[in-house]
Amino acid sequence: MQAPNSPRGALGWHELTSNSCQDAFNFYGEIFGWTFKTMQMPHGPYHIIENDGVDIGGIAPNPCPQQESHWTGYVTVANVDDVAMKARSLGAEILYGPEDIPQVGRLCWIKDPQGAIIAAITYKK
Repeated sequence: MQAPNSPRGALGWHELTSNSCQDAFNFYGEIFGWTFKTMQMPHGPYHIIENDGVDIGGIAPNPCPQQESHWTGYVTVANVDDVAMKARSLGAEILYGPEDIPQVGRLCWIKDPQGAIIAAITYKK
């Protein structure tokens, strides 16, 4: 996995949490020409989105199928743990993590005080 736009503060990765990964492959593959490769992760399969041979995002099965499929953007940060603490102090809820993802880095999902969800990630060097 690589992030094409990973300077600090950039949205460098986009992830679809999907109720039907196969339908997502068909739809996005057809309209954007994306291709997909599957990796086995500790929480199950994860599908890397490739655009012209560059990894640009991922698709994961929805762990909560009663929730609609949704996209989440990942912002590159210097230290995920610091960002999670600061977000919490500003009234955010940390939905996931901070957690290490093998060979990728460390991430967390943040629900801001207005209810919007975004993720923060520190990539391994």
